Amino acid sequence: MIRKPLFFTIGLRYSGALGSSGFASFVSVMSIIGVFLGVAALIVVTSVMNGLEDNMKSRTLSVVSHVLVSNGGQGKSFIDNNLEKMLMSSPGVVTVAPVIETEAIVQSSKMLTAVSIMAVDPSSYPDDDLIRRSTSFDEDVDRISNLSRAPFGVILGNRLANSLGVIAGDKVRIIFPRGVRYTMAGKIPAERLFTVVAVFRFGSDADSTKALITLDSARRIMRMGDGFDGYRVWLEDPFTVDDFEANLPESVVYRDWRSERGELFQAIAMEKKMMALMLFLIVFVAAFNILSSLIMMVMDKTGEIAILRTMGLKSITVMAVFVSQGMVCGILGTVLGIAGGLLAADNLNEILGWLGLSDQFLLGAPLPVLIQPYMVVLIAFCSLLLSALSTLYPSYKASKVLPAEVLRYE
Repeated sequence: MIRKPLFFTIGLRYSGALGSSGFASFVSVMSIIGVFLGVAALIVVTSVMNGLEDNMKSRTLSVVSHVLVSNGGQGKSFIDNNLEKMLMSSPGVVTVAPVIETEAIVQSSKMLTAVSIMAVDPSSYPDDDLIRRSTSFDEDVDRISNLSRAPFGVILGNRLANSLGVIAGDKVRIIFPRGVRYTMAGKIPAERLFTVVAVFRFGSDADSTKALITLDSARRIMRMGDGFDGYRVWLEDPFTVDDFEANLPESVVYRDWRSERGELFQAIAMEKKMMALMLFLIVFVAAFNILSSLIMMVMDKTGEIAILRTMGLKSITVMAVFVSQGMVCGILGTVLGIAGGLLAADNLNEILGWLGLSDQFLLGAPLPVLIQPYMVVLIAFCSLLLSALSTLYPSYKASKVLPAEVLRYE
């Protein structure tokens, strides 16, 4: 049988773990519950915020160029032939492909609306891009490949398709102001009937503003020959765009996703920080609860501390008694908080459904949850650190109790 250190045994007794004091047990339980609630809430909320950010990153940035590298839109003949190879060899790059981005007007029999057109080469489109995979109502359809099967095909966002009143197989007219022609009647924009070959759905504003066509279609309509706007670069992590751009030559012009979506992700990052700060204060209050309970315990146990000191217990041992008492509460609260937080985060949508709150979030869609292990470790470390710091002052005061001053009145 392993014998516990004396200071730990006394600390457990003072905390009520050995059943010696109902009041001590109550105070300790309240301290543990405070830490538990703070840690669990912090894990759940940070997991949801991480999930939302990851969801936005994968969906919103799928139809936005991570980086568009060009020479100012002058066309392929003015771009260094080795530029594509240089971009592909850069660290963090998934693939590189020529692209044309322009504004246009889409017209159906029901209405017309302005859209952002992205002309892509289906053969060079990455296989793991979200728009190629599961974003449509038909999960087995490879939407990008469908562009190649129709001479002039277009992929529309689902909200855009709904507003136009079209489905796959219908025709829409796309008017390109950039492909203007000069006639006796004046300037006439280029236009062409396109066949809707697929519909994508991201759950973002791209569903109502974006359309994809082939590079060849755009070139023919806008009479660009072999030209294009630049190279679209897919990165493994779009948030590392600064590292990629630092290696680009000075002769090229580049534009990244932050010009279109930067403010959105800045707002999300700020919201994450503020929510984490607010919930961190819960853990801080719980740690303060440990501090106040230890102060009350020291005041209540002054006589016992004096007797222990006269029996030869050293000041450092007395200090260790109350540090261990506070850490018991901190460790138990942290462990239970991590277990409860992970369990709640992993089953959050089921819990919201059971409470009847599913329709209050994301219009009934399930909340995205992303549990990051390093965040859990960081939360646990901060909780234990605050618990340890909260024990120092009461423990120090207990170690400074003078036995003679206390026992003279006993």
